[in-house]
Amino acid sequence: MLESYRSLVLLQLLPLLAVLLIYLRSTSLDGLEPQNSSEDIPPADRLVVFVRDDLSAQTFFANRCNNIPLLRNIFLHEGLVGVSCPEAPSYRPLSPYVALFSGVNEEAATVIRNWLWQSKATDSVFKRSHHNFAWTTAELGSYFPAMNLHRIMEIQPEDLVAESVLNFLSVDSHLLQKTKGIIFFVHLTGVEPSQKSLPKIEANIMDMYKRFEEKFPDKRTAYLLTSNLGKPKLLCRCNLAVESPFMLWGAGVAHTTTLGDRSIMVNATGHKLPLHVLNPLQLTPLMSALLGLPPPIYSSGMLPRGLLNVSLAYEAKAMLTNAQQLLAQARHLRGLHPSTTSSFWLDFQLMDSFVRNCRRLMGQERFKALREYSCNYMPLLIKEIDFYKDYFRGIMVWAVTVAGIGWLWCTHHLSHVQGQEVAPIRGLVWARGVSRLLTGLLVIFMMLEKIPFVVQAILLLPSLYWTITLKIITLKTELVSLRCGILSAILAMTCLGGFNRRYIMALGYLVFTCYSNRDAFRVRGMQLYLWLLLVLGLFFLSFLPETLGRLQPGAQLVSICLTLMRPLAFGVFLSPVTWLVNIAILLAYAEYILVGWLPWVTYAASWVYLGYVAYGQRRRLQPSELMFFNLSTLYTLTCTSYESVVIQMLAMELQLGLRMKLERNETIGPKTASHYILVYSWYSLFVIGSVPALGNYFDILHETTFGHFTLSYFLIMTLKLLVPWLLMLCILAGTYKDVWSHERKIFLRLLLLNSAMSLVLLHQVRNDGPWRNILSRFAKFAMVQVFPVVWLLLWRLANHKLGSKWISQLPERVA
Repeated sequence: MLESYRSLVLLQLLPLLAVLLIYLRSTSLDGLEPQNSSEDIPPADRLVVFVRDDLSAQTFFANRCNNIPLLRNIFLHEGLVGVSCPEAPSYRPLSPYVALFSGVNEEAATVIRNWLWQSKATDSVFKRSHHNFAWTTAELGSYFPAMNLHRIMEIQPEDLVAESVLNFLSVDSHLLQKTKGIIFFVHLTGVEPSQKSLPKIEANIMDMYKRFEEKFPDKRTAYLLTSNLGKPKLLCRCNLAVESPFMLWGAGVAHTTTLGDRSIMVNATGHKLPLHVLNPLQLTPLMSALLGLPPPIYSSGMLPRGLLNVSLAYEAKAMLTNAQQLLAQARHLRGLHPSTTSSFWLDFQLMDSFVRNCRRLMGQERFKALREYSCNYMPLLIKEIDFYKDYFRGIMVWAVTVAGIGWLWCTHHLSHVQGQEVAPIRGLVWARGVSRLLTGLLVIFMMLEKIPFVVQAILLLPSLYWTITLKIITLKTELVSLRCGILSAILAMTCLGGFNRRYIMALGYLVFTCYSNRDAFRVRGMQLYLWLLLVLGLFFLSFLPETLGRLQPGAQLVSICLTLMRPLAFGVFLSPVTWLVNIAILLAYAEYILVGWLPWVTYAASWVYLGYVAYGQRRRLQPSELMFFNLSTLYTLTCTSYESVVIQMLAMELQLGLRMKLERNETIGPKTASHYILVYSWYSLFVIGSVPALGNYFDILHETTFGHFTLSYFLIMTLKLLVPWLLMLCILAGTYKDVWSHERKIFLRLLLLNSAMSLVLLHQVRNDGPWRNILSRFAKFAMVQVFPVVWLLLWRLANHKLGSKWISQLPERVA
């Protein structure tokens, strides 16, 4: 059982696949139908939406609105103004438009799924409208299939957009005089607006507004001006600098002057107007209500009260339509879950009661009560929808956790198995029987309740892992010393601490290296002092600012010099060809940093050197020194600061420490080797930066010598992370050649240690918050989970590069 590496790798990667499915999975809302629109005459026949990119509320309302006197004159006498601030982050440039026109806050998982499967907007106000015309980009037009692109406007001056709209109104407006339910979307792009550019923006908007009023003089046109800007609320009230302004006026829009919680001064006399604060999702049902249309079927927006200049009956019916649309989502999601599932707030009986009560109020024409009842009910429906969208997520995460505990126990036994001898264990037959019974009952329950197959597969993971574990624990294992167990636990906890604070990993590294070479302090010499100087230097480097993701040309030149001088300083003998190739590429790199006259030549030379390192001939003498030199040069080409100096210091410290152990005739077993691999591999990352710093490095990848090729970014990131790991393996295996024979035991120890770490990191994974936090948390879990697999691949690569037939020529241990 579990004799092959393939089965071990598969079982190690299954939890990672399960976590991907947990956070990428979405609850389907297919099958929903739009609500019936009211038969009452809507307040507006057409809606004009102006969206000016990057226009902040701070810029719009600056200087008491003196920069926009014409627009100010409008909202002083009609309509309303306010700010919109989303409750969720924007994960891509299209997210603000999805929130505005579809009424949906895109989650990170939704964005990833849309990118993978090139999904389009299922519903929007454009699909609900009778006709629509848009002047926007091709990207927006492709995402909203129902949008009628009158003209594709990429990054063009606002004057051209306004001119196109004016020409359209002059030629075709007479064809639309009697058409109702029309949406005109005018997308204004350009440089970020400032107080100086506001008058020009205002002039273009006013020209289009006057032309609309001229061509449609029936006073049945509503206007909305807003922006795609806006950041989520954190713990405090939004600031104007990160809020989107909105201005709503025209047919069906109320003009309120009663001051609320927030107000704004709009002229030099100190006149104040109420500043309405809305979620962008609320603008979606507001636009639908103005045109008498049902809101998009997946919209989560709630129609705000008091912003429509309509009768009480019309507003109550619009509010009811909005509530019924949310009720349809809640009912649909509730029906997808088992009937035994506990309700969050509402069950089917309460939902039916809500519908009956609304019909009763409608029949009694108690429209004010109907409006208040529907308005107060919608927040409960939103909570119900959010509850059922993520209902299975917590259960699935704990299922992966239970499976991980079983896998942890399994790897612990495998790493200490003495042979195929079976040790009797009391109650094992009873435990296996209970496990099979519970698995069968769970399968029957999930099939009867029609739980989705993906959820079923993840919930059955504990059964798979514990079935394997109950077979493995029958094998006889060796006795594990308490000291070894405590040391392994401390190392795993130290590496976990390094993901949060670099100095924790630095402290663990210092203690581990000093403890591993504690006998070296008995015989003092130059070698000991040099090694100790490197250890202390590497320890204090973790207290300095991160070098990863920083651009420092001077430090890059220092890295080049150190890379060339290190072999000379340590008396390493290399062939003239090796020296010639490495000096040539490093000189080309120095020219690229200082002058950069021929960048394409440097790019080509770097790729050629990568091929030389990967496919070059193996050397018969000092193969580990050759790999040290070549990998140091290759890593230097990926650096933007002095990371190469730090990594070479770490490699030299490891080499000196192992040589001192070799001189004392100390051996390294599989447990000790796995500890070295774990500590030095992770410290090679934390000594120069952290997982979030990889995002900063990704932003400046174009500064490396591998060029501006987008497809090569992943390869460069891989080299940046794996080259130090490969270098440490080459030094370890090159110094202690008998370590090669312990491959399986080391692999099992790494499975054990990293599985324990991943159980902790699993519960830190989230799919909400800023992009960088989401990717950082998942990257931590994924890196730890795949580390043993990556190590196995690098171990085989190191074996290939060092050459098994030349191992006999490596230095022997002192007798």
